[in-house]
Amino acid sequence: MPVDQWGLSFIYPTKTTAGITGTGTGFFWQQSNDITQDAYFSDEGHVSDSSAGQFTMSTSGPDAVQIAKNNCCSELVIGGCGMDFAKTAQRGYGFKADDPRDIELTILVKFVSSGSDNGFAIEGPTGGHSSSGCCSGNCYKADIQYRPSTPLFRLRKEMFHVDNFDDPVTGASNTHSSFNFQLLGHSTFVGFKWIRYNKANGANPGHNTTDSVKLELWGNVSPDTTPLSWVKILETEDKGGWGNSGDACNGDKDQIGSFSMPKFRLKSNDTSGEFQFKHISLREIDPSASFDDNPDNPPDPGTEPTSTQTISGNFKVQWDVNTYRTQSACAGSGGGGGGGSGATKFYTVYTDTGVDSDKELSDSSTFQNRKRIVMSPTNSSSVFTGKTPIQLDIPLKKVGTPATNNINAKIWNSSGTVIYTSPTNIADSSLTTSYVLKTFDFSTNTHALVTGDRIGVEYLGTSSSNYVIASYLGTAYTNTTYYQYESTSWQSKSRSLVMDVWQ
Repeated sequence: MPVDQWGLSFIYPTKTTAGITGTGTGFFWQQSNDITQDAYFSDEGHVSDSSAGQFTMSTSGPDAVQIAKNNCCSELVIGGCGMDFAKTAQRGYGFKADDPRDIELTILVKFVSSGSDNGFAIEGPTGGHSSSGCCSGNCYKADIQYRPSTPLFRLRKEMFHVDNFDDPVTGASNTHSSFNFQLLGHSTFVGFKWIRYNKANGANPGHNTTDSVKLELWGNVSPDTTPLSWVKILETEDKGGWGNSGDACNGDKDQIGSFSMPKFRLKSNDTSGEFQFKHISLREIDPSASFDDNPDNPPDPGTEPTSTQTISGNFKVQWDVNTYRTQSACAGSGGGGGGGSGATKFYTVYTDTGVDSDKELSDSSTFQNRKRIVMSPTNSSSVFTGKTPIQLDIPLKKVGTPATNNINAKIWNSSGTVIYTSPTNIADSSLTTSYVLKTFDFSTNTHALVTGDRIGVEYLGTSSSNYVIASYLGTAYTNTTYYQYESTSWQSKSRSLVMDVWQ
């Protein structure tokens, strides 16, 4: 059985694109030793004792810690509190297209002390919970009542913040025979797994999505000594009929939350609670796969056969598609897409894929002589720092009929000197009036980004009626700065350029 770095077993196979944190196009996060220095984690100011791989959360009313792949842990979703359920269900995501959706979230927790009986919840995916009436607070959650002598469990849907509905199938008060002791004050860590994934074509007819959502809560009463011993506490499937207020957010009254959202939360309303955590991981999963299918889930050491065996079946040769090469080693002569060289791993460095607000590029006084838009690593904790880009993808469009200049992608150092120019030139006349994702080749680049470098696009057209447009999101990216080069100086803004950078 595959396990994480602490020896805790998986329930479902890892999504094949979800390498260990920092690699792959998917997401496999395992908490760092000092959680306060973890770029994928944030808290609401009540985390302490964050050494040796564990930390304490103290609560005084609603408090939460949060995990997110992108921009941890902004309240931002498309539409904010006015998020549109119908559009989100059609799009498939509330913030960014690569936010984790089908996940296995594992925690080890001690319920140390409590001032009130308000329970503890594992929530997500979700968005903002800061204001009453926020549609961005939509989420599924597992609720754990830790004060009773026998713990109580339930599954809930928060249609919007704050509007909760208990699962109509499993109900509000469930127990499990393995958890036959009071969680509050229990001397050792217990484990929980929150599993959520879409089931294709599982929704009842008449909904704005065809997918249903499967939810599972698993537990382990002694994960430190029996890390493989997980039991299923609850499961349900939202096919429809759960909740009645989704129309307040322009959705179905019983809106099925089949879309991804930016973050996951560990939350309690306890007025003076203390919770100790360790060994938290968030992993994208593929419930349709088996462990034998997945190279990210190797067999346990010592389980290999010790004698010769005859195996019947189909033999499959699969090219490693996440490796960036000019062409397959199995291919004959000829060209091919990409144009890369060597065996550089083709993994995401940075991604902001949701087209949001427009920003004009034109060396004209109408647009402040804006010639470049870039992102820059602010410090050593930036996702860019130390990365060697091999490709940049960015959505671009045009206004009017520009027809005389190329768009270029470059790397500049902190003083504005060009370090690398992509050999790819995009003609302004080739753009359409709608955004199209354009790719710039950086495969010959050998420069690893350092603090203060800038990577982005440049356009030197001078017309105020025929020009190029890039897109930005109105939120800053962690440890990274957005810049516009206007006239002869760089202007920083609290936002992020919509693009993908690959290494």
